Amino acid sequence: MTLLARRSGQYLKLANPGLITAAVGFILLFTGALIQTAFFAGDFPGMPYFVIPGLLAVIAGLLMIGVFILRSRVLPRWLGIFFVVGTVALLAANEQTPAVLLAIPFGLAMVAAGYHMWAGAAAMQPPLPEAAG
Repeated sequence: MTLLARRSGQYLKLANPGLITAAVGFILLFTGALIQTAFFAGDFPGMPYFVIPGLLAVIAGLLMIGVFILRSRVLPRWLGIFFVVGTVALLAANEQTPAVLLAIPFGLAMVAAGYHMWAGAAAMQPPLPEAAG
């Protein structure tokens, strides 16, 4: 989606920080998991110091990307709304309870965005030359 932002040249001040913020969040989560696995045999007491800011950064970054989708219109408006609503629902998701189902809207939004970008890219391809025969 940030590649679409670069192509459109619109709202890069929103898309790039969103990407960076989400990436920092993922790095925090990965670092906490790595420390827990390597040094604490799965029981790292400092894990909340990685998980809470990491998840908040990921969600903040994804919200910025969702707002970028809405404002730049590089994807359909309904998809931007779906992406933002799915991201907000991630705040209540918990993989240890049935609340994990709240992650489904976000996953569907990502699938729809991927399909829309893939179908749009296929439509922009020049036709293949026909074989002489």
